[in-house]
Amino acid sequence: MVVFGYEWKRSRKYIFIWAIAVAVCVFVMTPVYYEMIGMTDSLPENFAQGGFFETLGVSLALLQEHLGMYAFLNSFFMIAGGIFGMHFGLSMYAKECTENTAEYLFSKPCGRKTICRGKSLCVLCGVCVVGAAYFAGSFLTLSLFKPGFPLGEFFLYACSFSLVALFFGAFGLLWGSVGPNNRSPLLTAGLVIFLEYCVTAFAQTVDNRILAFLSPFSFFKPTPIHELGFYRMDYLIWHLLLTGAFLALSYRMLLKRDIKFSA
Repeated sequence: MVVFGYEWKRSRKYIFIWAIAVAVCVFVMTPVYYEMIGMTDSLPENFAQGGFFETLGVSLALLQEHLGMYAFLNSFFMIAGGIFGMHFGLSMYAKECTENTAEYLFSKPCGRKTICRGKSLCVLCGVCVVGAAYFAGSFLTLSLFKPGFPLGEFFLYACSFSLVALFFGAFGLLWGSVGPNNRSPLLTAGLVIFLEYCVTAFAQTVDNRILAFLSPFSFFKPTPIHELGFYRMDYLIWHLLLTGAFLALSYRMLLKRDIKFSA
């Protein structure tokens, strides 16, 4: 708990800034985007027939539903969640090299196992805080501007933000434990998230489910959630397996890897 307390104290400002930012953004943007629902008939024919929306995993029919526009907007907020998770997880180890604190931290009597558990727990708690802020902001917004929405379906959409952030947080921890000497973790996170989102868009365009398993953005597409009333179980299980594997591998790699200190 000593390492967790230290990491939480060092990262809490960053976490709370993200939490406030996503809550404010969803509160401000959702009412504006709901006005687009009445504009779908005036969109260009090829655009309205699903080319753009289907690429994001949102059918045009879903847009006419109570939570349709929120589901559409949520697909973009998941990008922000992914960037937060990846950057936060990667920074857990990268900042030890860039700030020249690795020698101090990894030479303390607490040991690498305690350090790894403390950093992983900090990432998990950070994801939970930002995810809770996003959930609260979404619930408040829809309660004010779109009352009467189905709570179960809303819960699935809102939780997908946290699940994507958790996935990339675990992946960031793995990346950071293998190569911590990264002086541009935010750029790295942004490039990884962009690539993964492109994989999802391409898999959706060519209708290839094998490619879809390569990106977590494919796991929580709005239309299947709306049609099934839950996440696709194969995607959800695969998500949990990969997240657990990333955490286990980051733990194992940190125990075996030689720590290189920068001058």
